[in-house]
Parts: sequence; C-alpha cells; structure tokens
Amino acid sequence: MEQAFLSPVVAIGIVIALSVGILLFGHVVSRRYVKNANDYLYAGRNVGLALGTAALVAAWITGNTTMAAPELAYNVGLIGSIAVSTMGLSLALFAPLARRIKRLMPEGYSSGEFIRRRYGEAAWKLYLVLAVYYFLGFLVTQAMAGGILLQAISGIDYKFGMLCIMIVCTYYTLRGGLKTILATDFLLSMIILGTLFAVAAWAYFSFDVSQIYSGTLDMKPSTLNMVTAAGLMFLGSNFLFGCGEIFHSNIWWQRVYASSERTAAKSFAAAGLIWFAVPIVAGSLAYIAISQKYDIPQVNMIFPIVVSNTMGVAGAVLVLVIIYAALASTVASLLTGASGLIVNDIYRGIINKNADDTQVQKYVRYTVVALALITIAVAWNPFESLYLVLLLTGPAVASMIWPIVYGIYTKQTNTSCAFWAMLVGMAAGLMAYFFISPYAAAVFSAAASGIIVFVMTALAPNHRFEWKELDHASDTVRA
Repeated sequence: MEQAFLSPVVAIGIVIALSVGILLFGHVVSRRYVKNANDYLYAGRNVGLALGTAALVAAWITGNTTMAAPELAYNVGLIGSIAVSTMGLSLALFAPLARRIKRLMPEGYSSGEFIRRRYGEAAWKLYLVLAVYYFLGFLVTQAMAGGILLQAISGIDYKFGMLCIMIVCTYYTLRGGLKTILATDFLLSMIILGTLFAVAAWAYFSFDVSQIYSGTLDMKPSTLNMVTAAGLMFLGSNFLFGCGEIFHSNIWWQRVYASSERTAAKSFAAAGLIWFAVPIVAGSLAYIAISQKYDIPQVNMIFPIVVSNTMGVAGAVLVLVIIYAALASTVASLLTGASGLIVNDIYRGIINKNADDTQVQKYVRYTVVALALITIAVAWNPFESLYLVLLLTGPAVASMIWPIVYGIYTKQTNTSCAFWAMLVGMAAGLMAYFFISPYAAAVFSAAASGIIVFVMTALAPNHRFEWKELDHASDTVRA
C-alpha cells in the first residue's frame, strides 16, 4: 500500500497503550475476582445477564466481522454483508439450546463431554479432531487480521502486528482465565460498538448518499443486486456456517456453563440481536470505496482504508482501536475455549480421569501457550483472503449442527449417527469447497449430515438412553 495513514511510531504507541490498558484491567479483575480454579475455568458459574450479553457480543465481533464484511460486500454485493449479519441470528438461535444444556448438564465442563456421554467415544474422538481443526483455523484468521490491520494503517511489517495481538491475548488469558476474559470483553464490547457506529456515521455524513449510489452504479453495479446466485448461496451457507460455529464450539458451551440458568438463554438472544447490525454497518463502507475509486491493494483492507481516507489520522486511530479490541476479545475467547476443550476432554477424559480443577487449570495454561505458538507459526505468512481461510473450516462445523440439535432435544437419536453424520458431512463439504464453491461448503455439509441423522434415527432409534446420563460425574464414561 502506498499511503500509510499513521506513522509507525504513532501506531506502535497506540497498540502499546491499548495492550497495557487491557493487561492492567485484566490484572485488576484477576486479583480481585479470581479466587480459585472454578473462577478461572468457569467464572464461578453465576455470570449475570449484562456481563454475559456484552461478553458474547465482544467475542462474536471478530476481525472477520469488521474486515471480511466489507470484503464480501465489495466482491459479492450488499447481500454479502447481510449474509454475514445472519450469524447474529445463529447466536440468537442458540438461546433455547443454551437453556436446555444448562438444565441437562448444570455442572458440565465442555462441549466434548456432551458428545462423549450422548454418542460414545468414536463420535467424541472425531468431534475433537474437527473442533480443534476449527479452532486453529479461526485463531489463524484472527492473528492474520492483527498483522494486516497494522500494515494497512501504518505500513508496519505484518509480523509485528500479528505477534502483538497473540502475545497480549495469551498473557491475559493465562493470568485470569474465563472470569477475567468475560470482564474484559464487557469493556471491549462498549468500546467496539460505540466507536464502530460513530465511525460509520462520520464516513457516511462525509459524502452524499446519492453520490455513493451513483458512483457504485457506474463502477460496480453488480454489487447493488440483492438477488445473485453467488449471494444467495453465500446467504444460506453463512447462516449454516454460523450455526455450526456456535452450536458445536466450546467457546459458547463454556459460557453456558458459566452463566446462571436464569440468564443463559436471555444472554444469547440479546447478544444475537445486538450483533446483527454490526456486519451491515461495517460492510456498507465498501460502497464508499467503490464510488470514490479508492485503491484497494487487498480486499481485506477495505475497512481501514475507507475510514482512514475519510477521517484522516483520527479515523486511522479509531479503526486501530475497533479492530484491535475486537481481535483481543475473540483471540482470548478462542484460546480459553480451545484449551478448555483439549484439557478437559483429553487430559481429564483420558489421561487422568480423577483430575481436579486445580490440575486442569495448570494444564489449561500450558495448552494456551502451545496453541498460541502453533497459531503464530501457521499465520507467519498471510493468506490472500481471511474469509476463504475461515470458510475452509465450514465443512467441519456444519457437519455437527444436526447431531447436536437432535442429541439435545430427542432421546431416541441413534447413537451411531453422530459419527457418520460428521464424517460424511465433512467429506461432502470439502468436495463442495474445492469443486463447486467455498460458499457452498457449509450447505452440502449440513445437508449430508442432517440426512444421515434423520434416516439412521428413523430406522434404528435409541430407546435405552436417559437424560440423566448427561449429568453423571466427570469420570463416568459411556461405552
């Protein structure tokens, strides 16, 4: 990129100030509120509505939300940013499942535990492989976004920004665990939402809307078409992808276990509705880039380029604050969710079934560091598109939607169906990704998985399962 909107010294200073502020806040929270391993791992299991809602919003506003939504509007059209916003509906749709999970497994510790108790060890082991694959893909895109952000705004080398976001998030995740992350996310959500809507309003007040419309109509009229084959395919795919991400991921199950039964469902419903507007606001900035003929060296740089061109240095600073805060909240949530799943399901589930929370806490910290190092290694050289990298995990997450929904609501769900649904769904989704379109991957995966769950349950229902089996002690393993 030829023009840097902030000098490297100023950008580094802002990043250091934000990082120090996040670390200090996390340190205060961990010293004051994290008293034991239960607080570290499960936030005391009594998180309220306001904290739970704000933390969910912050965790779900990712680097992809703010940087990929304009990319998709630029490439696919208005329907692209609307499609991204459907992931807010996915968050809201998890609300009834959250209530059900909290009732069935009030002392649960991971999403993998549910799969093991409900479907047995074969499905559980496959689930762990797919879940870790997703976590690593998501972590890599967030680390990349940190590097791309600083590079776009100040010309700083990509690797510096990527390392900054990973080091800061790793440190405060190690310090305070889930309770600290939730408290920090509450603060970050206020910063992200307030700054994002202010920036978007400023950008649009700087131009005449009719000028933006006519400029887009002249330069790239296809982006104004709401009914395109690619756009409609992506709309369905992204909604299913979002459902798969949320329904299966330990990030969200961990937050269900951390909430009180009274607030778990309400938090997800409220957070989903709030989040819905964010990608539309961010994605709409692509039309300023098109109408004003901005030079876009990489499509994933649209958001910082538009705001920095419109608002100058102040805009560059605000973009840095928005995306850095979004990345910090998401990376920390990914690290704690992935490490909790790996340690609870592999260490406590296989290696040491009698491990207490203090032992689990120690190994969670080791796993956080290992995940951060792996992410840094994979993200060392950036990929061309953030969202295409993330869509590669779509076949895995979409294959898990129906086994989880059926397993939570239907006692008669076939015990073997989850394994085959995830395996065949993953294969079908990968074939669609490479031979049809990346946007079709989640649709094919979810369809294949759903058919297998439905058919196997209809042909051979399970009449022996009892809901109380989900609430056994953690060392009880179903055959």
